[in-house]
Amino acid sequence: MHFPGSHILSISQFERADVDQLFAVADRMRPYAHRERVTHVLDGAILGSMFFEPSTRTRISFGSAFNLLGGEVRETTGFESTAIAKGESLFDTARVLSGYSDVIAMRHPAEGSVAEFSEGSRVPVINGGDGANEHPTQALLDLYTIRSELADRGRTLDTLRVAMMGDLKFGRTVHSLSRLLQLFEGVKVNLVSPPELKMPAEISSIICNKGWLLPGATQLSTTEPITQ
Repeated sequence: MHFPGSHILSISQFERADVDQLFAVADRMRPYAHRERVTHVLDGAILGSMFFEPSTRTRISFGSAFNLLGGEVRETTGFESTAIAKGESLFDTARVLSGYSDVIAMRHPAEGSVAEFSEGSRVPVINGGDGANEHPTQALLDLYTIRSELADRGRTLDTLRVAMMGDLKFGRTVHSLSRLLQLFEGVKVNLVSPPELKMPAEISSIICNKGWLLPGATQLSTTEPITQ
């Protein structure tokens, strides 16, 4: 993947080398995140933070990270404060608002909405969650955290054993994480959810085709034990 100028819309854009590169950069950025060092590399740059669905952690973390790198943030929250409330299309909104930003982080309740917005944007767009579809940045953060914890034990992400529990049908983070894990070797997965909230077929088929399910495991009811 060629990162400069690219939209980040789906985990399917990434190869393993891209993830390794991204995590290596994240390692180098830790002193800035911990405020041990200061940088103004983004001085004069503007992040357009457009969250049309409630968010606390994702919205604030995007803004905080941009500020720590010297940039500024312009926030739009909710539909009522935009021309979308008057019927303007996502494409037209993107054409206008991207003229005021250098990069846009966006969350929207409709699946595929961020990709639609990106088609009209003049600047890179980062998907902060589009309905029940994907949340690529959260999946990357989750895997980076897992990687860091495993590194302290002398392990890597290959041969990782994972249990995904809860709302697997609408949980966009587990959808992105499942796609991300397919880039690694020897991963084993347990899926635990009520039948009505089981992982969508297109995602579970990835898991099955990769041979990730632990021996004898299925999408279990929450009343059944997890296969060891």
